[in-house]
Amino acid sequence: MQDLEDAKRILELAGLRINFSSEHVIDATEKCLIEVLPSRNNIPTLSSSDSGTRQKSIRKPHYSHLLLYNNTPVFQVACCLPLKVLAASLDGNPVFGRVLFSSHSEENGGKLVYEFQNKGTEIIIDLQRGESQRVQRYLFRMV
Repeated sequence: MQDLEDAKRILELAGLRINFSSEHVIDATEKCLIEVLPSRNNIPTLSSSDSGTRQKSIRKPHYSHLLLYNNTPVFQVACCLPLKVLAASLDGNPVFGRVLFSSHSEENGGKLVYEFQNKGTEIIIDLQRGESQRVQRYLFRMV
């Protein structure tokens, strides 16, 4: 329930009103971790005192899903780290989008709402959490 309430609140902050019925919410059909090369544009490192505080604090929402808003795919994700979409493809072609909402704080964790500009049947999204050398890859298939 905490994740659902958080997801609804963040979408409202992004200016979207989406019904969380099964026809509007698509869960990833596959998830995997892939290695990436180090980049100079990484998100700043958390100090050791910050990470210790984060581990002792209350649970932060963790979720990821693709939503359909006026038949346009919108990716929403939350976890305890800063979030960044590194790459995305739609039906095998690079796809572009725009960030509708992005934030990170020690109290609320990382939140991201990303709207894609095109439509298709299969979306692959590579998401970086914090400055990890691994990227979470999501595969969404729309029926």
